[in-house]
Amino acid sequence: MEQKQILLVDDEPAITSALTVIFGRAGFQVIVAKTGEAALAQLSETPDLVVLDVMLPGIDGYRVCQEIRKLPVYVPILMLTAKDTLPDKVMGLELGADAYLTKPFTPGELLAQVRALFRLIGQKETVVQAPRPLQCGPLTLYPQQCRVEREGRAVDLTPKEFALLHLFMQRPGYVFGRETLLREVWGYDYLGDSRTVDVHIQRLRAKIEADSSAPELLQTVRGFGYRLVAAA
Repeated sequence: MEQKQILLVDDEPAITSALTVIFGRAGFQVIVAKTGEAALAQLSETPDLVVLDVMLPGIDGYRVCQEIRKLPVYVPILMLTAKDTLPDKVMGLELGADAYLTKPFTPGELLAQVRALFRLIGQKETVVQAPRPLQCGPLTLYPQQCRVEREGRAVDLTPKEFALLHLFMQRPGYVFGRETLLREVWGYDYLGDSRTVDVHIQRLRAKIEADSSAPELLQTVRGFGYRLVAAA
């Protein structure tokens, strides 16, 4: 099996040294970039995953995240930072990060996040569901092609957004609790909290709803979770 390559973007020598050892022991190849500019220069090699600090000299991690999302291929991003407020997390996820882990952290927690992201990408690339597309209102999802359309127009989703919508469209009308969504989409070993689900639901609504401020398709069931319904 080909060794996965992780681009580690952090300017703290103690962090980069420790993570290089942790990832190396787990079987990953590590490339270190100490600045945002150095990270952008490494993107031509298209790493399999980016572990990204926010507070960097020069170009910050948020800007690096935006530039990674302009690549023609999807590269998962795990933000690893000391910025632990909810607005910081929301900003990172809104800009395209797939997961957000705050310092301090444990090696087990970090590796669980990384493996969950690789597993999700692998599922998206090798999905083998029945070829028949799924339909719900104006939405059409093609499982084998990992493609979604709204009224015939392509909808560009991240792997997690696609996985969420795929789950909802397999059981339209069914109410999924946040813990169920965390388990099914992020994996059994995902150690995040339910606010991660809420942020991704907001991002998904912005892409599939006619008006995300008044969602008709992806509805909130207060006290229980979310469900997908065909708009009237």
